[in-house]
Amino acid sequence: MRRTRTWSTAVGASAVALSIGVVAAVPANGAEGPGAASARTVRHGAHSALEIPAGYLDIGLDATGTVTALKDSRTGKDYLAAGKAASLVSLVIDGSQVRPTEVRRSGPDGGLLTFTNKKAGLRVDVRVRDKDGYATLEAVRVDVPAGADAQTLLWGPLATSVTRTVGESVGVVRDQDFAIGLKPLTDRTEGAWPQEYQKFGWEDEVEDNPSKLQVAPHEEWSAAGRTPWGSMLRSFTYDYTKERERQNVGGYRIPVGPLPANTAKVTGSKVALFGAAPEMTPTVLSNVASGESLPYPTQNGQWQKTAQASSQSFLVLGDLKTANIPGGAGFAKSAGIDYIYSLPNSVGPWQTTGHYQFDAGLGGSDAGAKAAVDVARANGVRLGVHTISDFISTDDAYVKSADDRIATGGRATLTRPLAAGDTTMYLDSGTLLADGLHSKLLRIGDEFVEYTEARQTGDEWEVTGLKRARWSSTAVDHATGDRTARVIVNSYDGAIGGNGIIDEIATRLATAWNNTGIMSNSYDGVESASESGWGSYGQARLINGAHKGNAEKDGFVTETSRMTSNTWDALTRASWGEVGTTSMDQVFINNAYYKDNFLPGMLGWIKLSGTESLADFESVLARGAGLNAGSGFQASVSALTASGAHGEQLLAAIKQWDTARNLGAFTEAQKASFRDRSTRWHLTEVTPGKQWSLQELDAAGQPVGAAQDVSAPTPRLSATTLPTAQTHQLYEARLTTNTPATVRYELTGGALPKGLRLNKDTGGITGEPLLAAESTFTVTAHSTGGLPDAKATYKITARP
Repeated sequence: MRRTRTWSTAVGASAVALSIGVVAAVPANGAEGPGAASARTVRHGAHSALEIPAGYLDIGLDATGTVTALKDSRTGKDYLAAGKAASLVSLVIDGSQVRPTEVRRSGPDGGLLTFTNKKAGLRVDVRVRDKDGYATLEAVRVDVPAGADAQTLLWGPLATSVTRTVGESVGVVRDQDFAIGLKPLTDRTEGAWPQEYQKFGWEDEVEDNPSKLQVAPHEEWSAAGRTPWGSMLRSFTYDYTKERERQNVGGYRIPVGPLPANTAKVTGSKVALFGAAPEMTPTVLSNVASGESLPYPTQNGQWQKTAQASSQSFLVLGDLKTANIPGGAGFAKSAGIDYIYSLPNSVGPWQTTGHYQFDAGLGGSDAGAKAAVDVARANGVRLGVHTISDFISTDDAYVKSADDRIATGGRATLTRPLAAGDTTMYLDSGTLLADGLHSKLLRIGDEFVEYTEARQTGDEWEVTGLKRARWSSTAVDHATGDRTARVIVNSYDGAIGGNGIIDEIATRLATAWNNTGIMSNSYDGVESASESGWGSYGQARLINGAHKGNAEKDGFVTETSRMTSNTWDALTRASWGEVGTTSMDQVFINNAYYKDNFLPGMLGWIKLSGTESLADFESVLARGAGLNAGSGFQASVSALTASGAHGEQLLAAIKQWDTARNLGAFTEAQKASFRDRSTRWHLTEVTPGKQWSLQELDAAGQPVGAAQDVSAPTPRLSATTLPTAQTHQLYEARLTTNTPATVRYELTGGALPKGLRLNKDTGGITGEPLLAAESTFTVTAHSTGGLPDAKATYKITARP
């Protein structure tokens, strides 16, 4: 049987269809539907190899389990980087990477791959399942010789020749024709590469900051990496059956673990792999998230990764209190903004960070904060608050009680007694004093001690310049043999929690949202959960844990200081850039990263004092329209009140620009002009919510040329003839509309061919037709923003 696949992307009135034969398959049971034959044997002369279909990606393996091809099954084009083949799965045993030397397939569906290296005593069983446009790979059994230490399971890396677009955080690389993706499917399966293994998997060739981000390089938490020769996709799971030392990006080694026995092993490591047309990638990512029980938050009922509401603007208020919420809400409504956001300082409206009890501004308790939320709701807005994640303030109970779960680095013991008044101590090891951590702080018992210098003297390490009783601890006598540990200090000079505290913070935040009805938060400082030594897994425990506990899954907006492959699904957006510190050049760079990683556009936080020049302010708003990016407008109730009519004029400008942007009223040519940072613009409302007049201005504020019409579109679905499908073959097509205000695609008449389904969030049609038939069906695209629904009828013919 010749295996063919058909693809279509419907945009406007055009469609592209490919139907190309690929390598002959020998399925185990003659079936190729989802969940059936997941790997097949391909014979080339006297040699046998395996091929794993993952959507339109065919992953070729030789007899040793080495990846020999990454082919687009529609065209036969191979995307494997020349000379960069690696094992699909391998183990790090006793500090060395051990690759399999043989692979065989078995099981009733042919979907169990057994990788072995008899000489090394290695065996890894991988269960492969063919799903809706992707495949899952799970390590279901891992064996090593008795006494050997199986430290890490490594997936790949899959080395590709793709260089055009590397979505490092989402784990997708693509060119104009094809996208290849890898998604970690468990929190313990980290979408990244261990920092310890710079010589494994070409890690030392991966660019540290390929997206040129100012906030921080993201490579250490990224499933995709860019290299001088192409790109790679990778993931790993660390064994925590015992304490391990994990290395941070600064080279410091942090002891972490063990985990409970049922979660500690590398067995259970699981990833999804896929190949798709670039336009179909959001649909496949949606199918992966919904099909594999990953976080799937929504905005207006739509998956937030495709929802226009994910880029909505916020009014960020520095003086927000329960008493002035009505005033703040009034300003927000003048700007067409639905969320007011409390940022009284750099950490948010909290008595302390760590235990996160509300401060007096929001009532001093969950009950008080709920009352504030109720006031906001009565005034037509939702309330959000800033958080600082795993940053623990020094006046928090975790620090005051010297909780044993505060994150620490290396350890040593005192070689001499240390009296309460001493300013020099002696240790048996200097490992804990190595570079690579912020600050020089030690913990001896319940006392926190700062030091200035350290040097080796014989068999001891002399630590001098001690400042005793830091963080409000008490200076006491310590005996020879007492344990000393290096404290991991956050960038605000407070503590960081280990996993136990991370879990408690996740639970506390979710409880706060559930108790109060707060509908937004920022995970600022979330890198601290990684700096605890737990890497991407630590951040996933915090963010995914809080998401799981939060009862509200629709309309809850989250922002973050870092975006990881393991938290991409739960987080709504990043909105990087702060008043007075971020150039517009960097804002454009940030938005290129957002686009590459299927994240909503955002300008960051823009100053709104109420005194800005309208012309200058509209220039910023025009950039947002050109990038389809919202903003956090950083203001105060008092300043906006004092600004009077001019402040209201600025707020009205926000409303007009954001309304037109969110409805899709600007043409592509107009948006391209907005991205030209030398241009200046003025937008005037003609018909509320429907029509505007757009005028270009020169530097003096005078008109340039004639005014342009800006009109909200009448929603319509793409008009196209969908390509023919083949039974038991993968089919992908996409329906689109002409407005980002579309929030749901619904089958409202007829039926799709059996085996195909419509993704309500993306408009994608995927699956494998089971019967030869002609099917006619009607799709309705539902809109928000006051726009009507759109409806169109389509036909798909499935042939044997």
